[in-house]
Amino acid sequence: MLKTLSKLILATVLLAGCAAKPLLPGSQTIVLSKNPPPAHCNYLGEVRGNQGNFWTAEFTSDADLVRGARNELRNAASAIGASYVQVESEVFSQNTANDSLGGTYSAVVIGNAYRCTGENSVIQQADLASTQ
Repeated sequence: MLKTLSKLILATVLLAGCAAKPLLPGSQTIVLSKNPPPAHCNYLGEVRGNQGNFWTAEFTSDADLVRGARNELRNAASAIGASYVQVESEVFSQNTANDSLGGTYSAVVIGNAYRCTGENSVIQQADLASTQ
């Protein structure tokens, strides 16, 4: 019985490492862009998001690693009251060991968080960013 329970716990932990980190309530409205923020935005600080490590890389898709890092970035920005993040850096570590399946094993996204007044301006800026 104990052996079965241990296997179940191990499987649960491994599967939990496979999913993208979730967005917290309120974080889904944070705009991420490479473009500078609109003029009426105030700088709040640097934010960072990451997902993945050597142990969970083989079980997490590249897309979930990137999505999880971006979700954590949005969560961090929301926690300090930001509505806009200018993404400064995205780093994806590659697993190239001979005995691995290859691919990305971690994703890190770093940006500068801003609080913008007038949501229409932030939305217009996001629309501009998506067309470039």
